[in-house]
Amino acid sequence: MCGISGVISLAPLTEIEISNVREMNRLLEHRGPDSEGIFSAEHTMLAMRRLSIIDLAGGKQPLFNETGDIVIICNGEIYNHNELREDLRARGHRFSSLSDVETIIHAYEEYGIECLAKLRGMFAFALWDAKTCVLLLARDRMGEKPLYLHRDDAGHLWFSSEIRSLTTVMPKPLRLAPEAFNLFLTFQYVPEPASVLDGLEQLPAGHYMLLKPDALEALPQPYWDTSNVHEDSREPVAVTEDILDNACRLMGSADVPVAVALSGGIDSSLVAALTARHFPGQLHAFTIGYKGRPDTDERGFAATLANELGIGFTEVELDTSTVVDAFPELMSAMDTPIGDIAAFGYYTVAKASREAGYPVLMSGLGGDEFFWGYEWVRDAMTRNEALLAGTPVKSPWWKRLAGKQIARKPDFFGVHADLRKGDAWSRKLMPAKERERLPEHLWLDGASLDLSQPLHLAVSNLLNRTWLRSNCLALMDRMTMAHSVEGRLPLLDAELVDRVTGMRNDGLKDWRKPHKWLLVEALRDVLPADVLARKKQGFTPPVREWMSGIVKRFLPLVSNGALVRQGLVDANKSRTGLGEFDLPFLYKLVLLECWVRIHMENQSAAELAHEYA
Repeated sequence: MCGISGVISLAPLTEIEISNVREMNRLLEHRGPDSEGIFSAEHTMLAMRRLSIIDLAGGKQPLFNETGDIVIICNGEIYNHNELREDLRARGHRFSSLSDVETIIHAYEEYGIECLAKLRGMFAFALWDAKTCVLLLARDRMGEKPLYLHRDDAGHLWFSSEIRSLTTVMPKPLRLAPEAFNLFLTFQYVPEPASVLDGLEQLPAGHYMLLKPDALEALPQPYWDTSNVHEDSREPVAVTEDILDNACRLMGSADVPVAVALSGGIDSSLVAALTARHFPGQLHAFTIGYKGRPDTDERGFAATLANELGIGFTEVELDTSTVVDAFPELMSAMDTPIGDIAAFGYYTVAKASREAGYPVLMSGLGGDEFFWGYEWVRDAMTRNEALLAGTPVKSPWWKRLAGKQIARKPDFFGVHADLRKGDAWSRKLMPAKERERLPEHLWLDGASLDLSQPLHLAVSNLLNRTWLRSNCLALMDRMTMAHSVEGRLPLLDAELVDRVTGMRNDGLKDWRKPHKWLLVEALRDVLPADVLARKKQGFTPPVREWMSGIVKRFLPLVSNGALVRQGLVDANKSRTGLGEFDLPFLYKLVLLECWVRIHMENQSAAELAHEYA
């Protein structure tokens, strides 16, 4: 795991450009505190900061092939590296290390771009092939690892793992994209492929780019398509159990201590149980609790399970005053704005893990998203199935009583009043000129169902591209890497996603089954019955109390603040027009104001904290 950055240039690199890459790399030190690596050629430069997880002594990057004309830097882990290495050695390749990353180089030599389909892991990498003068950029299937891009007007394409690093070479002043302003205040994140800043791109998940010094306008190309995968669906439980067990075995393996973020729900519990089975006495659990032990506090459940599994256990308690005081610090760590209040839990558990000497942290993230854990997603499936079949859809009594109308055509996000309200309120805040330039249905145009696919794929792909990738995975990456911790997610294992999707393509309709049926049945012999019966809450905090404290402390910053200076909030409304908005919207507004101040105006977290202490 690490942070990567670099450039490919039409003209030979200058000393200033080389210095720029070194500065980009320096700003990624938190992602890789153990070492740095630099490769420079006439038209390209690659840089990385390393967090040592596999082959601590021999895995320093950049890594090269046998003849030294292919070089790679990579952020992530290739979990099936032992299997790949065995295959490639049998084909005559010679390895200089036991690094998982080195297997990518030799797989590229052997299979070309098709090597991407063989990688089971999370990654964003840059590979320079000196023989063909080609730079290959690639990102993992689910989008666990980020890769941001900037193309300038002087014949360069710059790239980095984080926005804060890439902005050092972007034109100043930085400009918050009006579309991003609207989308963030609608969704609480900026869904891909939209970018938070003008001039910023992100390589999409499951895509690659092939660049040459004289061909920098290349577009991302997909290498993964779940519509083409197939799997016998007659034994879904056995297949799922086998893949999950293997995924936890692979992801629990490291040359450093491994921990698990344990909430007490199904998802993190199964990750803990399966991993502990393969690594008895080695795993340690960390959990978050809340002062006063509200109903959302699952420490008791987590402690009981950890004891049953025979694994170490550490709990950390958060209270409102600590959360409010630490808000600017959290914003500093949050490289892209995400309004999920659960960020504090992820940030705190990663910090506790690192301080205790566990630089790898496994998580149950992805279980709800991939196994139909959200009732609103299951409702979308059944509602849209009925609509596509021409069956009348009856609105539930409580919706009729509240005067809510049910969708009359297939939809996913559009039925949610809170999202519509966020869109309308964000536009209301904008100066008229900016508001008029914004497309009317921007948020829905970029987040609608692709009904050229089977419905289950259309829903899953949209959920993955928006909520999962741009909120959950981005949050996991930033909050863990802020503390130099590698987060691993067995429930989003590439083979698991491929084969379960393949079973759905071949007839499995597990969304019609009870809550997370496939997970529950696959782990029925692994977890206690009371855990299987409990719905996952994750690190669910006392939301209103935390939001209220943060808004009360930092809302004054919005008045004639950074968002006004960006031209995206009307100055008069910033002073007197905020009273009509509800607490969740104000929290998003405050978060975005603080994020812009820290990441675009270079105000320090300490200054922000003291300004309204």
